[in-house]
Amino acid sequence: MIRLWQVLHPSFFRKFDLFAELDERELSSIAAVAKVRRYAKDDVVFHADESGDIFCLIKEGQVKVTMISPEGKEIILSMLGAGEFFGEMALLDDEPRSATVIATEPLEVVTIWRNDFLQILQENFSIARKVLAELSKRLRSASNRIESLATMDVYGRLARFFLDLAAQSGKPLDNGYVAVTRPTHQSIANMIGTSRETVSRLIHDLMRQNLLLSEGKTIYLRKSALDQFRAEL
Repeated sequence: MIRLWQVLHPSFFRKFDLFAELDERELSSIAAVAKVRRYAKDDVVFHADESGDIFCLIKEGQVKVTMISPEGKEIILSMLGAGEFFGEMALLDDEPRSATVIATEPLEVVTIWRNDFLQILQENFSIARKVLAELSKRLRSASNRIESLATMDVYGRLARFFLDLAAQSGKPLDNGYVAVTRPTHQSIANMIGTSRETVSRLIHDLMRQNLLLSEGKTIYLRKSALDQFRAEL
């Protein structure tokens, strides 16, 4: 990990929804306490059970949020990309980190120290509200995943995964498809509780049915396939 003590102009923060409602003075105060850290692919940003001292906002790249099961298997809780944030829970409840965060590609994160972050929340209700809204969304997503693991077969869990992925980060295209960044088959397997081989087989079946296409780092989900998934769940 490399710390970059570069100066971030206040206008930089305007592109993030978290800070969209702030004025120039408020953005300047955030820029004054923010620092950039750069990580290589597979670097650990922080480990579960560590004390939490920084809030992280992804400038470039992607991370996976993971836990290790009692059997030693990696469980991926979520994948986060540019514009999304993490690390807030330990700062809010003063408990150790609940999960490990790992860069899945070259990564730059904007970091804010704990006391500065709490001060920002105290002074800016709009930011506090958006952080709480994101926590609620993640709690709801976790509840859905628990329900999926308990009640659905592996095909249903894969369908739910693609529905959630399309809703969170999909880009609708004019040709009847929705484009999403392609996670690895192993990452999908770790998120839905199955093997990489099973994920590969099911995705191959969906491709044979022309319900999805895979090109490079992008998956193209046919909109009719998403409608079919919704009807079956």
